[in-house]
Amino acid sequence: MAESQPPSKEKLLQPASRHVPPGWTEDWSKVTPVKPSVGLDEEWISQFPLSTKGRHIITKKGERFKLIGTNWYGASDTGHIVGGLDTQSLEVICRTVRDLGHTVVRLPFSNEMLRSKIATGSIDYKKNPQLRKLKSPLEVFDEVIHCLGKNNVAVIINNHTTYGEFCGPPSSNSLWFDPLGPFSEEQWIADWLMIAKRYSRCPYVIGYDLRNEIRPRLSLWPSWGRGRSSGLRGRRDWAAAAATASERLLEVNPEALIVVERIVWPQRGLNDYAANPGPLLPRFAGRLVLGVHHYSWSGPGRFVPRWSIPSGTLTCFVDTIRGLGLITKTNYGDMSYNKLKQQIASEWGNILEADRCPVWVSEFGADISNPEEMSWLRNFVKVLSDYDADWAYWPLNVGPKPTCGGDEAYGMLRPDWTQKKSPDERLQLLESIGLCSRKEMAIGRMDSIDSPPRRRPPMSKEKSAQNMRALYGCKDPLFGVKHVPDVREYFLGRRSGLRSSRSTPALALVKDSDLSKFRSPNSMSMPNFHNAFGLSVAAEREQSLDMLPPYFKV
Repeated sequence: MAESQPPSKEKLLQPASRHVPPGWTEDWSKVTPVKPSVGLDEEWISQFPLSTKGRHIITKKGERFKLIGTNWYGASDTGHIVGGLDTQSLEVICRTVRDLGHTVVRLPFSNEMLRSKIATGSIDYKKNPQLRKLKSPLEVFDEVIHCLGKNNVAVIINNHTTYGEFCGPPSSNSLWFDPLGPFSEEQWIADWLMIAKRYSRCPYVIGYDLRNEIRPRLSLWPSWGRGRSSGLRGRRDWAAAAATASERLLEVNPEALIVVERIVWPQRGLNDYAANPGPLLPRFAGRLVLGVHHYSWSGPGRFVPRWSIPSGTLTCFVDTIRGLGLITKTNYGDMSYNKLKQQIASEWGNILEADRCPVWVSEFGADISNPEEMSWLRNFVKVLSDYDADWAYWPLNVGPKPTCGGDEAYGMLRPDWTQKKSPDERLQLLESIGLCSRKEMAIGRMDSIDSPPRRRPPMSKEKSAQNMRALYGCKDPLFGVKHVPDVREYFLGRRSGLRSSRSTPALALVKDSDLSKFRSPNSMSMPNFHNAFGLSVAAEREQSLDMLPPYFKV
């Protein structure tokens, strides 16, 4: 490839051209395992493979291996390449991960990435000349995994999305298959088997996180353990799909850890996931790790992020609905430390206390300029410390978000993907739960280790909500859901005997003119709360439970 001037920031991370076989079908019949990295630390590598014993992950020697991780996204997004390679060398970034003290990286990918070309501007080849000869994002993924291994950082590969995406409606990525597209559950499993075979000779690839944040798609609501049935709706049992995928993966790599995440909307505890006997145990004992995510704006049950609700009349209406219990009354960020610990105890803390299986908090994070989020993070880190839980902070990434506009607010590195010169309270909090950074290496780059942290001025509550809607609206678990069960059947059916239609069109009360301005993926003027369900139109004219806005008919 001929030398050229580095692309401008405006041209960076343009979506890669898709190279997708018809129907997305691929049997991956010819899979050659990649060779492991050379120059590995023999003492470090000797602790693998890992397994589980009770609530802990342990090494081959029987010692605990605590997951102290970070998430490095990018291969799951539109550019199909991990973030930062357009700014810094791969070796420097991996060394930064090591120096921060992380033992593991949760490395997301999309199924589209496996079938795509490298996006223009996603790699600075002057800083990464060794990547110039590579032909696909998957080959770049190989090099990222090897470089982490050389730096004594293990990898858990995470199937984050089907289609490469960060911002915008996540509905096409809500399930592990696409009910309206070419990507089937069988292909999802085939892709995973290819990944397992490809890295079967790399001991530092320690596990597979089957799927990120399962949530409703259209009228299909995922369930846990309700069994298979014929038809499209019969394919939504996440327990059955996870068990089938786990069994097939362990046939390829019997020594891998299998991470199964809970359904995130409605968000419930892990008792059914850790049931023994149950769909996963004792069948996958010694291999199973359960995954959970927590943010200040998320919560138990049918949570609605507060930043997704604009100020005004609708806020009062939503507060009323909260009071009725139709949506979660209290999100995690609204809870005191004692209340938060009590809630976590009921969701998964009891699993650890009973020594049933490991629970990995594989996503949590906060914006240091947001006082509400930082207050929650302090409390949440205390809870993690109380349980001595395994964790992975979201994310490692800094700089512009793919195709989103705006920078990554939760990142903790400098813009050049190296450690900050001044302390970051979030890193200091993580040190209290096991992060052990190589401070002596960072001090050499600091003006003074005692210098005060350089923080952005705290945002006003209104500004904070606006930023949260713009940056994290894509996390709305119900964006794109067009049919949901009627609330009367769910809440009142047992007492009053009410019966209703199986589903109600959520957009039925919204005029085309109202919807048109929200259909553009670039529109940030209205949060997902309005985008999918048209509450701005419906909320003012619904007068009774029979006419409750469809968003709350869950």
